[in-house]
Amino acid sequence: MHIKEQISPEQWKTLLNGISAASAYVSTASGGGFESIKEILNASKYVRDLAVKESGSGYGALTDELLDSMQDMSFGEARESAFDIESRDVPGMRSELKQIVADAAGLAAAQTDGAGYQRFLLDVARTVAETRTGGFLGIGAKSVIDPEEQAALDELDSLLAA
Repeated sequence: MHIKEQISPEQWKTLLNGISAASAYVSTASGGGFESIKEILNASKYVRDLAVKESGSGYGALTDELLDSMQDMSFGEARESAFDIESRDVPGMRSELKQIVADAAGLAAAQTDGAGYQRFLLDVARTVAETRTGGFLGIGAKSVIDPEEQAALDELDSLLAA
């Protein structure tokens, strides 16, 4: 039996959204809009590359099933599955994103391979932080995790280890 069939649609939605919430949480820790877009695109590429691996993601059945589900989604299904962020200020948004990650981590902890999903979220977030940013038109961009992003990663690490 698939994991998706063992939990509610709302719980599945929470697990799906944990991925983008972890990415956005780190991305909004520092930098501007253009850098955030580059970081989110880099995280999306990381997730997409894992999803097409024939041998699985390496993070376990829960993550593999989520990635398979994401690949099969239409744009409309993806929009329908996304949580709405109600806050209009960055601190409020970040608080909501962190709560989504916490909820997803809590759900995953009760599942087989939940620890793999939690590692996956942290690796996606780390991919965001390691995105080459700065420079001019990409020239001189560096892959440096700044202190704000490191603090966000540390927060997620603590949250996911709990």
